[in-house]
Amino acid sequence: MELGSHVFLPGWSFEFPAYPLYEGEIMRGVDSEEQVELVEGVRTPVAIRRETKRRTFDERIGVRFPALARVLASAWSRLSPRSRLRRVILARFIRKACEAVNRRDFDALFLGLDPEIELHWESPIGDYVAPDLLGVHRGHEGYRRVWESGIEAMSDLRLEIEEVVDYGDRLVTAGRNTGHGTSSGVPVDQPVFQVLTLRRGLVMRQEDFTERDKAIEAARLPESGG
Repeated sequence: MELGSHVFLPGWSFEFPAYPLYEGEIMRGVDSEEQVELVEGVRTPVAIRRETKRRTFDERIGVRFPALARVLASAWSRLSPRSRLRRVILARFIRKACEAVNRRDFDALFLGLDPEIELHWESPIGDYVAPDLLGVHRGHEGYRRVWESGIEAMSDLRLEIEEVVDYGDRLVTAGRNTGHGTSSGVPVDQPVFQVLTLRRGLVMRQEDFTERDKAIEAARLPESGG
């Protein structure tokens, strides 16, 4: 495996960090628990841009032709988690989703979400999640409703994903929710770990946690009915 190498696609340039990322490889400086995780999943960094006021070209095409976006998602999802091309596409997939929700562009965000998505809130994620939002929210409108509640509580709410671990049909992302209370102005900076279950390349189930260990455990459990 080449370390610190670049991958080039038309209009894209990605540089992977100079440490092992693939199954069975050991990362220096990483504790034993994280090494166990790497044996099962492929870890890829994600870089979120601060200013994303406009859609990318492929987002504009996808919003206009959503069937095409679904075909492309299904195609990349069949690649092996160890595929370098899949890692490039997956990092971009997560980055674009974060940037879309941070600019409140739900039509672009929903390109990556199955129309029948289930968003599971099993415990409060910070003070901005109202207790009556705990439980399961279904479909794009249910997903939008949760985010709009968070934005009402924190108008500058942002999601910053830093890395994704690929288990094949499940992903675990690690990042932070940041912002300030709309009324109080109190700053919020809270870790968030998401377990994303894929169906034909689209997220059909999302579970959010504040603790990394719980997210990793959920990713390894057989899927249960919601």
